[in-house]
Amino acid sequence: MRVTTVDMFGAAPGRGSALDVLVPDGPCGEAAAEEAAAHARRSAADESVLVVECRRAQRTFASRVFNAGGETPFATHSLAGAAACLVGAGHLPPGEVGRTAESGSQWLWTDGHEVRVPFDGPVVHRGIPHDPALFGPYAGTPYAGGVGRAFNLLRVAEDPRTLPAPDPGRMRELGFTDLTVFRWDPDRGEVLARVFAPGFGIPEDAGCLPAAAALGVAALRLAADDRTSVTVRQVTVRGTESVFRCTGSARGGSANVTITGRVWTGGTAGREVGGS
Repeated sequence: MRVTTVDMFGAAPGRGSALDVLVPDGPCGEAAAEEAAAHARRSAADESVLVVECRRAQRTFASRVFNAGGETPFATHSLAGAAACLVGAGHLPPGEVGRTAESGSQWLWTDGHEVRVPFDGPVVHRGIPHDPALFGPYAGTPYAGGVGRAFNLLRVAEDPRTLPAPDPGRMRELGFTDLTVFRWDPDRGEVLARVFAPGFGIPEDAGCLPAAAALGVAALRLAADDRTSVTVRQVTVRGTESVFRCTGSARGGSANVTITGRVWTGGTAGREVGGS
């Protein structure tokens, strides 16, 4: 099995969200899945993607996603890195490619360096079940928001990097999976955010596509003008910085936005892992 480490969305190489893409040398069975799960437990990457199928003629691939906590059903976070890696390695042609799953296919555009991922669907905007102050010294405007899928968002006045991480134990006790703390700058048309997702096996997320879509929609709705493009900068206290450009509209109860980001594959040859 070959593994390529992909740096997704960083403002510069090495500053984004690390993803390991694993491509088996032969048929992908449960032995390969067990190997991928073991790799994810020891890897420094945020997530590991096992490519279980790649069909060049159909421009599609299928995958399973693992992190330190085990297999996860949430694949949009890793979609861009896996697709860019497969295009860069020549397994898929550049342009429109799709990840297939039982729930349907999710399509995006990539040339192996840039990715453009569309998000279309109902805008979610509702209250959250707990006061964020339960998890840390937070003050601001909380709500659950996103495109189709809700993230727990907290708009604050401070630079999120000056705020502490939420208490993961308290979040676990109350079944609170995630919390995104963000500041909106209307003059720059920019969101600065930190994303915490201990309930999904990622204590602090360096760069998350669906969270960026949720934040982009939040910014488009907050903008007083007819702005159709905003920037989302997702940062951590570790010094990482992921940059997403969000274009489109979020009016009424629906959103039609595209998230664009940069991906570095660090070379497409990869390295060998395991014995399958």
